[in-house]
Amino acid sequence: SLYFFLFWNACNMFWNNTLCYNVFGDEMEIVKFVLGDIRSNCYVVYEKNHAFVIDPGFENDVVIPFIKEKNLILDGIYITHGHFDHVGGVKQLKDAFGVQVYAPKEDLVFMNDGPYNRIGYPIPVDQWVIDGDEVNFLNQIWKVYITPGHSPGSSILYGNHTLFSGDTLFYQSIGRTDIPFADSKTIYHSVKRIYSLFEDDVIIYPGHGRSSTIGHEKLHNPFVRA
Repeated sequence: SLYFFLFWNACNMFWNNTLCYNVFGDEMEIVKFVLGDIRSNCYVVYEKNHAFVIDPGFENDVVIPFIKEKNLILDGIYITHGHFDHVGGVKQLKDAFGVQVYAPKEDLVFMNDGPYNRIGYPIPVDQWVIDGDEVNFLNQIWKVYITPGHSPGSSILYGNHTLFSGDTLFYQSIGRTDIPFADSKTIYHSVKRIYSLFEDDVIIYPGHGRSSTIGHEKLHNPFVRA
Protein backbone atom coordinates (compact mmCIF):
# COMPACT_ATOMS: atom_id res chain seq x y z
CA SER A 1 0.00 0.00 0.00
CA LEU A 2 1.03 3.64 -0.35
CA TYR A 3 1.04 4.05 3.43
CA PHE A 4 3.37 1.09 3.84
CA PHE A 5 5.69 2.50 1.15
CA LEU A 6 5.81 5.93 2.77
CA PHE A 7 6.34 4.51 6.25
CA TRP A 8 9.16 2.22 5.13
CA ASN A 9 11.01 5.01 3.33
CA ALA A 10 10.57 7.51 6.16
CA CYS A 11 11.70 4.91 8.67
CA ASN A 12 14.68 3.92 6.55
CA MET A 13 15.90 7.50 6.20
CA PHE A 14 15.19 8.70 9.74
CA TRP A 15 16.72 5.77 11.57
CA ASN A 16 20.15 6.02 9.95
CA ASN A 17 19.38 3.50 7.23
CA THR A 18 18.53 0.81 9.77
CA LEU A 19 16.00 -1.43 8.08
CA CYS A 20 12.60 -1.42 9.74
CA TYR A 21 9.06 -2.05 8.69
CA ASN A 22 5.57 -2.13 10.13
CA VAL A 23 3.32 -5.14 10.21
CA PHE A 24 -0.30 -4.29 10.85
CA GLY A 25 -2.65 -6.65 12.61
CA ASP A 26 -5.87 -5.63 14.30
CA GLU A 27 -4.04 -3.09 16.48
CA MET A 28 -0.58 -4.52 17.16
CA GLU A 29 2.34 -3.20 15.17
CA ILE A 30 5.79 -4.71 14.75
CA VAL A 31 8.88 -2.77 13.74
CA LYS A 32 12.07 -4.59 12.85
CA PHE A 33 15.52 -3.06 13.27
CA VAL A 34 18.47 -4.89 11.72
CA LEU A 35 21.42 -4.31 14.04
CA GLY A 36 25.16 -4.88 13.91
CA ASP A 37 27.51 -6.43 11.39
CA ILE A 38 25.77 -9.79 11.86
CA ARG A 39 22.44 -8.14 10.97
CA SER A 40 20.45 -9.45 13.90
CA ASN A 41 16.74 -8.68 13.98
CA CYS A 42 15.53 -6.62 16.92
CA TYR A 43 11.76 -6.19 17.15
CA VAL A 44 9.74 -3.45 18.81
CA VAL A 45 6.19 -4.76 19.23
CA TYR A 46 3.59 -2.23 20.27
CA GLU A 47 -0.11 -1.70 20.65
CA LYS A 48 -1.57 1.69 21.53
CA ASN A 49 0.96 3.12 23.98
CA HIS A 50 2.58 -0.09 25.29
CA ALA A 51 5.53 -1.96 23.80
CA PHE A 52 8.06 -4.70 24.35
CA VAL A 53 11.39 -5.41 22.68
CA ILE A 54 12.74 -8.73 21.45
CA ASP A 55 16.48 -9.39 21.08
CA PRO A 56 18.25 -6.01 21.22
CA GLY A 57 21.45 -7.60 19.98
CA PHE A 58 23.75 -4.59 19.76
CA GLU A 59 23.97 -1.18 21.34
CA ASN A 60 22.59 1.29 18.85
CA ASP A 61 21.20 4.79 18.42
CA VAL A 62 17.86 3.90 16.83
CA VAL A 63 15.70 1.74 19.10
CA ILE A 64 15.58 4.02 22.15
CA PRO A 65 14.81 7.16 20.09
CA PHE A 66 12.07 5.26 18.27
CA ILE A 67 10.39 4.23 21.54
CA LYS A 68 10.65 7.77 22.91
CA GLU A 69 9.42 9.34 19.67
CA LYS A 70 6.33 7.13 19.79
CA ASN A 71 5.82 7.89 23.52
CA LEU A 72 5.64 4.18 24.25
CA ILE A 73 5.60 2.59 27.70
CA LEU A 74 8.03 -0.33 27.59
CA ASP A 75 6.63 -3.45 29.28
CA GLY A 76 9.81 -5.50 29.09
CA ILE A 77 12.60 -7.06 27.06
CA TYR A 78 12.53 -10.67 25.88
CA ILE A 79 15.71 -12.52 24.90
CA THR A 80 15.12 -15.56 22.67
CA HIS A 81 18.57 -17.01 23.42
CA GLY A 82 21.85 -15.99 24.97
CA HIS A 83 24.20 -15.52 22.02
CA PHE A 84 26.04 -12.20 21.93
CA ASP A 85 24.31 -10.91 18.80
CA HIS A 86 20.94 -11.09 20.57
CA VAL A 87 21.88 -9.67 23.98
CA GLY A 88 24.51 -6.98 23.35
CA GLY A 89 22.04 -4.09 23.56
CA VAL A 90 20.04 -5.34 26.54
CA LYS A 91 21.86 -3.33 29.21
CA GLN A 92 21.62 -0.10 27.21
CA LEU A 93 17.87 -0.56 26.81
CA LYS A 94 17.30 -1.64 30.40
CA ASP A 95 19.30 1.33 31.72
CA ALA A 96 17.19 3.67 29.61
CA PHE A 97 13.78 2.37 30.70
CA GLY A 98 14.29 0.33 33.88
CA VAL A 99 12.21 -2.62 32.67
CA GLN A 100 12.23 -6.34 33.39
CA VAL A 101 14.37 -8.60 31.21
CA TYR A 102 13.25 -12.16 30.47
CA ALA A 103 15.59 -14.85 29.14
CA PRO A 104 15.74 -18.67 28.90
CA LYS A 105 17.33 -20.26 31.94
CA GLU A 106 19.15 -22.93 29.94
CA ASP A 107 21.23 -20.26 28.18
CA LEU A 108 22.66 -18.86 31.40
CA VAL A 109 26.11 -20.03 30.31
CA PHE A 110 26.18 -17.32 27.63
CA MET A 111 24.92 -14.53 29.88
CA ASN A 112 26.69 -14.99 33.21
CA ASP A 113 30.26 -13.96 33.99
CA GLY A 114 31.95 -16.86 32.23
CA PRO A 115 34.06 -17.81 29.20
CA TYR A 116 31.11 -18.12 26.81
CA ASN A 117 29.90 -14.58 27.48
CA ARG A 118 31.27 -12.47 24.61
CA ILE A 119 29.81 -9.17 25.86
CA GLY A 120 32.26 -8.64 28.73
CA TYR A 121 29.76 -8.33 31.60
CA PRO A 122 26.80 -10.35 32.89
CA ILE A 123 23.56 -9.67 31.05
CA PRO A 124 21.05 -8.08 33.47
CA VAL A 125 18.27 -10.68 33.40
CA ASP A 126 15.47 -10.30 35.96
CA GLN A 127 13.42 -13.40 35.22
CA TRP A 128 14.64 -16.70 33.82
CA VAL A 129 12.00 -18.56 31.84
CA ILE A 130 11.46 -22.24 31.07
CA ASP A 131 9.25 -24.16 28.66
CA GLY A 132 5.57 -23.38 29.17
CA ASP A 133 6.08 -20.11 31.01
CA GLU A 134 3.88 -17.17 30.15
CA VAL A 135 4.77 -13.49 30.11
CA ASN A 136 2.43 -10.52 29.95
CA PHE A 137 3.21 -7.88 27.35
CA LEU A 138 0.70 -5.40 25.88
CA ASN A 139 -1.90 -6.78 28.32
CA GLN A 140 -1.72 -10.06 26.43
CA ILE A 141 -0.34 -13.48 27.31
CA TRP A 142 2.72 -14.59 25.33
CA LYS A 143 3.83 -18.19 25.74
CA VAL A 144 7.42 -19.40 25.94
CA TYR A 145 8.51 -22.62 24.25
CA ILE A 146 12.06 -23.87 24.68
CA THR A 147 13.34 -25.13 21.32
CA PRO A 148 16.93 -26.28 21.88
CA GLY A 149 19.42 -27.13 19.19
CA HIS A 150 21.02 -23.83 18.18
CA SER A 151 21.68 -23.34 21.89
CA PRO A 152 20.49 -25.27 24.96
CA GLY A 153 17.94 -22.62 25.87
CA SER A 154 16.91 -21.36 22.46
CA SER A 155 13.30 -20.28 22.75
CA ILE A 156 10.39 -19.02 20.74
CA LEU A 157 7.71 -16.60 21.92
CA TYR A 158 4.13 -16.93 20.69
CA GLY A 159 1.09 -14.69 20.97
CA ASN A 160 -1.54 -13.01 18.82
CA HIS A 161 -0.97 -15.47 15.95
CA THR A 162 2.64 -14.27 15.86
CA LEU A 163 5.78 -16.32 16.46
CA PHE A 164 9.18 -14.86 17.28
CA SER A 165 11.46 -17.77 16.47
CA GLY A 166 14.89 -16.48 17.45
CA ASP A 167 17.62 -18.51 15.75
CA THR A 168 15.70 -21.79 15.75
CA LEU A 169 13.70 -21.33 12.56
CA PHE A 170 14.39 -18.96 9.66
CA TYR A 171 12.94 -18.40 6.22
CA GLN A 172 13.82 -21.70 4.49
CA SER A 173 16.59 -22.41 6.98
CA ILE A 174 17.34 -23.28 10.61
CA GLY A 175 19.88 -22.18 13.20
CA ARG A 176 23.55 -23.12 13.07
CA THR A 177 24.66 -26.22 14.93
CA ASP A 178 28.44 -25.96 14.39
CA ILE A 179 28.94 -23.90 17.54
CA PRO A 180 29.36 -24.77 21.25
CA PHE A 181 26.41 -26.54 22.90
CA ALA A 182 24.50 -26.83 19.59
CA ASP A 183 23.18 -30.10 18.17
CA SER A 184 21.70 -30.86 14.76
CA LYS A 185 19.38 -33.68 15.84
CA THR A 186 18.02 -31.59 18.68
CA ILE A 187 17.17 -28.61 16.48
CA TYR A 188 15.53 -30.92 13.95
CA HIS A 189 13.15 -32.20 16.62
CA SER A 190 12.58 -28.65 17.90
CA VAL A 191 11.48 -27.48 14.46
CA LYS A 192 9.23 -30.53 14.04
CA ARG A 193 7.65 -29.60 17.37
CA ILE A 194 7.06 -26.04 16.13
CA TYR A 195 5.33 -27.41 13.02
CA SER A 196 3.04 -29.50 15.23
CA LEU A 197 2.15 -26.67 17.60
CA PHE A 198 1.09 -23.88 15.27
CA GLU A 199 -1.31 -23.34 12.40
CA ASP A 200 0.01 -22.84 8.90
CA ASP A 201 -0.88 -19.14 8.73
CA VAL A 202 1.06 -18.19 11.88
CA ILE A 203 3.64 -15.57 10.92
CA ILE A 204 7.27 -16.23 11.84
CA TYR A 205 9.61 -13.38 12.78
CA PRO A 206 13.12 -14.85 13.03
CA GLY A 207 16.35 -13.64 14.59
CA HIS A 208 17.89 -12.99 11.17
CA GLY A 209 16.50 -12.46 7.72
CA ARG A 210 12.98 -12.15 6.37
CA SER A 211 9.70 -13.29 7.87
CA SER A 212 7.84 -16.43 6.87
CA THR A 213 4.87 -18.59 7.86
CA ILE A 214 4.59 -22.02 9.39
CA GLY A 215 2.91 -23.33 6.26
CA HIS A 216 5.67 -22.03 4.00
CA GLU A 217 8.37 -23.65 6.10
CA LYS A 218 6.57 -26.99 6.22
CA LEU A 219 6.60 -27.07 2.43
CA HIS A 220 9.83 -25.32 1.51
CA ASN A 221 12.36 -25.55 4.34
CA PRO A 222 15.07 -27.90 2.97
CA PHE A 223 16.33 -28.80 6.43
CA VAL A 224 13.06 -29.81 8.11
CA ARG A 225 9.92 -30.66 6.17
CA ALA A 226 6.58 -31.40 7.79
